[in-house]
Amino acid sequence: MRRGLARASGVVLATAVFLGIGADEASAQDFEGKRVSSVDFRYEGDRRAVDEARLRNNIQLRAGSDYRTDTIDNDIRSLYESGFVDDVRVLAEPVGADGVRVVYAIVPRSEIVGVGFVGNSVFSDNKLAKASELKAGGALSDQMILDARDNLENYYEDAGYPDVLISHRVQPSPSGNGSELIFVIEEGAKNEIRDIRFEGNSVFDDRTLRRQMSIKEKGLFSFFTNSGRFEVDQLDEDLEAVLDYYRSKGYLRASSPGVRREPVGDGRTDLVIPINEGDKYTVKGVGFGPMTVFNEEELYPALTLQGGDAYNSKKMRADMTTIRSYYGSRGYADATVTPDIRDAGPNQVNVIYRVTEGRRFRVGNVNIEGNTKTQDRVIRREVPLKPGDEFNSVELDTTTSRLNGLQYFNNVSVSSSPSARGGNYRDVDILVSERRTGSISAGIGFSSIDNVVGFVSLEQSNFDITNPWSFTGGGQRFATNLRIGSERTDFSISLTEPWFMGQQLALTGELFYRDSQFFSDFYEQTNAGGAIGIRKPLTERTYISAEYRLENVEIELLNSVAILNAGLPPGTPPSLLTGEGGDYLRSSISANWVYDTRDALIETREGAKVDIGISVAGTFLGGDVDTIGLTMRGQQYWNLRWDTILSVQGELAFVDATSGTVPVFDRLYLGGARTLRGFDFRDVGPRDPVTQEVVGGQSLGFFSVEYTVPVIDQIRVAAFYDMGFVNASAWDPDPSDLYSDLGFGVRLKLPMSPVPLALDYAIPIESPDPVADQGGRFQFSLQYEY
Repeated sequence: MRRGLARASGVVLATAVFLGIGADEASAQDFEGKRVSSVDFRYEGDRRAVDEARLRNNIQLRAGSDYRTDTIDNDIRSLYESGFVDDVRVLAEPVGADGVRVVYAIVPRSEIVGVGFVGNSVFSDNKLAKASELKAGGALSDQMILDARDNLENYYEDAGYPDVLISHRVQPSPSGNGSELIFVIEEGAKNEIRDIRFEGNSVFDDRTLRRQMSIKEKGLFSFFTNSGRFEVDQLDEDLEAVLDYYRSKGYLRASSPGVRREPVGDGRTDLVIPINEGDKYTVKGVGFGPMTVFNEEELYPALTLQGGDAYNSKKMRADMTTIRSYYGSRGYADATVTPDIRDAGPNQVNVIYRVTEGRRFRVGNVNIEGNTKTQDRVIRREVPLKPGDEFNSVELDTTTSRLNGLQYFNNVSVSSSPSARGGNYRDVDILVSERRTGSISAGIGFSSIDNVVGFVSLEQSNFDITNPWSFTGGGQRFATNLRIGSERTDFSISLTEPWFMGQQLALTGELFYRDSQFFSDFYEQTNAGGAIGIRKPLTERTYISAEYRLENVEIELLNSVAILNAGLPPGTPPSLLTGEGGDYLRSSISANWVYDTRDALIETREGAKVDIGISVAGTFLGGDVDTIGLTMRGQQYWNLRWDTILSVQGELAFVDATSGTVPVFDRLYLGGARTLRGFDFRDVGPRDPVTQEVVGGQSLGFFSVEYTVPVIDQIRVAAFYDMGFVNASAWDPDPSDLYSDLGFGVRLKLPMSPVPLALDYAIPIESPDPVADQGGRFQFSLQYEY
């Protein structure tokens, strides 16, 4: 029989004994292209050390594929790089006329039966073992060991030991079975930062320069913010950030000999950063080297750094990115831009952008790797580039942004590489690392509206209703929520298909039940039903949506209404709530147009949102409520100096009855944590003269301005002013009965929640209704945006 043997260095000739059968010398090329009948592993050592499934995860060769020497070589290399094996041989045996059996003969890395530590005095072995997140038993790959070292270094650095050095060794176990992994630790001295100061700076003060750094002095909230702790690598990055700040303000030659650490005792240290500021430089002119694709007149208008400006390194880098984008949009994927900065007189420079244009490309293949759960089609539909398209490197950034926006992956890498189609093609290579997309949460909360409330939430943002085993990977969004409290009971279940019928059209279905007691002291409201909606993007910033909603609304009047009515003098009109009790079937359709340029949905810093919507409920849709509503909302955000945020928001809304009257649940209200914060929830509006309960109006106007200032990364303080009106008649925007309040608050980012908690105190300034003015009010809620 003919057999071949391959090693990581390439295919070689060999005389082998394969499973006890004699072999003749042969070339592995005799097997090239033959069908692989089976792929097996043979252990030469302890079989328990490495599970076979782990080994198979590191090879590409499979039964049924063709035998390729390139594949064999890659598999050998992959097995070595995995760290699970100390030696690999590959043997092949003919099977029939056209088949080949392949065996990977491996010498597994010895089993790690114990993990120990040497040199540690600050932390016990047990604490370090837990921090390493490493467990003995089985072979450990090099990557697993390196990850454990990283975990230990982070553990020490978080405790204020930035100079810790950790190495490792593997030694035979005293028992004679397996090996021990020993981490050798040089802890270094504890260094908590007491003070950061600068020397030689006259243009910018210490406070301004410290703001450019990620490392902070130890402060009052260090247990919460980790201030006072640092990594040596981060210190180097911070020094470069300080110097780049100088260069962005014109100080081209700013430099520093490095950071000094001056111990002050008790494990504390001062960081001293000498600065050589140099002179301020002005840009005399901006030019380009030779170009063929564009001329200077086409590129000049897009540049932010102009002649006469102070030199600015940030603007220069932004202009380089813009120039590359221009070329990338034309298919020049390899275009590079190099700045040539030349002296042009005293404290003046010329900036010349030299472009290496390269060749123009088309898209070859779109290659996707790393997606173990998410289906290829879910990723491909987010990629604007298709095979055969003109290559556009700008769309690589678009792809990265879209895939990150899905929140399915820990890391997303989108790049290009030469294509097998030929020299004028570039492949789009997408490498992703899956993250957990499902979550189950439960807890107890408290707010100024709900009082005490318990909640359970189950969400899966990468749901697949067609996959009954794992229900993941299809790119759908599933959520179910249950909230039970002293003032409410809510349950909802929803499913969204963002690409309905293969089109960028989101289809959402929802079922819900809501029993709300916090709307009023005189009635309880229950909503139960379902909704189905669609959403279609028009541009990157605008979309339209439409929804059909069918729900049963029950208004249960409490006994207090009847008691008050019974005590009225003869001939006095009863409470306005008297006719509101009962069941209503509300069948409605609505449509919205939305323009949204906000940079984030949570803690927005810049951008705007405009939302205009109309809704119609009527008997012609099968219900018994006939109303029409119009709502116009707007928000605008500005990120100002020192990362302060100025925001304004406003709303104008109307509701009218096309038949009969507008029921209490469709009327408009103000007051509470999200509108007029100086007034109780829904306590601004026309009031029932009998119960003194607000029964809502049919026209609403609201405006708010807020300014927040960062204290530390997790805390911002806010000052705000709110004003608004609610009028009884429809289509009546008269602001004569204007309510307003003034207040301040705190925005807290808590570790257990991605949404900041807003704590506000507001004082009414104007209140046409004296009943609504109850003095200063505390309000608190989660500060999410809609």
